[in-house]
Amino acid sequence: MNEQELKEVFLRKKAKKDQDGNFLTGFTPKVTFEQVQDHLRQIPEVCAHCGLTPQESERLFELQRTKVRNDATRGGRRGRRLELDRIQPELPYDQIDNLVWSCYWCNNAKTNFFSQTEFEPIGKAIGNALRQILQQNEQRTQ
Repeated sequence: MNEQELKEVFLRKKAKKDQDGNFLTGFTPKVTFEQVQDHLRQIPEVCAHCGLTPQESERLFELQRTKVRNDATRGGRRGRRLELDRIQPELPYDQIDNLVWSCYWCNNAKTNFFSQTEFEPIGKAIGNALRQILQQNEQRTQ
């Protein structure tokens, strides 16, 4: 992922405050883009749950945008690239070592309920299903 795409991911996770001024989710001002960027460049750029690559995620996104598959991308707003996820969902985004890459499908299924360990068998099943979809599409287009 290039620097501009990383910056977009970072900015989408900027902290939001409630009406009393308390931070709810996302990165608070004490975390810089450079800190997040350094961490993300040190971890593999694949989904931590199913192993989906950015290229596979893009191909699945295109299958939906071209109507080969039903659209599950929320109108094209998600799914094109990997997203940030928290290994332990109860910890804040500010704990940078708690961040991993996740594909849209795993991130959506994991929600804030499962830890990475609890989600592991589900993530493997999602990865197998997504790769089967890609493989079937490749066979269909040959």
